[in-house]
Amino acid sequence: MSVGLITSLAYGQQTLPPARLGLQVHYGGSANFFAASFRDTPSELQHVRLLGTAGGAEVSYRVGRTGAVALGYTRTVNSDYKQIPYETAWGSTPTVDVRLRYVNNAFQAVYEREVARNLRVHAGLLYMTTASQTASYQGYTAYGAPVFALNETSMRNSYPEEAGVVAGLEYSRPIDTHFRLGLKARGYYLASVATFEMLTPTPTPTYSW
Repeated sequence: MSVGLITSLAYGQQTLPPARLGLQVHYGGSANFFAASFRDTPSELQHVRLLGTAGGAEVSYRVGRTGAVALGYTRTVNSDYKQIPYETAWGSTPTVDVRLRYVNNAFQAVYEREVARNLRVHAGLLYMTTASQTASYQGYTAYGAPVFALNETSMRNSYPEEAGVVAGLEYSRPIDTHFRLGLKARGYYLASVATFEMLTPTPTPTYSW
């Protein structure tokens, strides 16, 4: 009886083998310093707000006891909604509404390593494409309203693509044997144009198996 009880207790205390694969999704904020550096001029609107949204996913494979390699994708959107007032011939002041977007698609290959309990560091390579919009002034209508032409630069017409590096930190805690919940912050540096592009702090639920 005692031998069986000891055996069952020992079996119950065995730990499961570490998970090899992980699937993570993230959605949160972004701070795009490069996009926010553009300024509107009398002939062209191009400024977007510093703060925007970021979302994406990542697949990782464990290497050793504390390391992992991962492939990830993050899409960020920064925008601005502009209202341009003008005066009509009969004295009213309506507005012309213009909405601009600046979109980054960041593809990442990173190495992750646990440096402390529940804390990981990330570093790797980055490939990024961009779709940005500007509005150029074209004159006035017969009623006095300004006319703007919306122009978009994207992979469809001019191939705005850059290469660089990405690095960051992630703190997460286990919820059960398969799920973790945490917060990840990554910085994106474009080496091809020597520019620190953006920072993305995002919550990160992760499923491992």
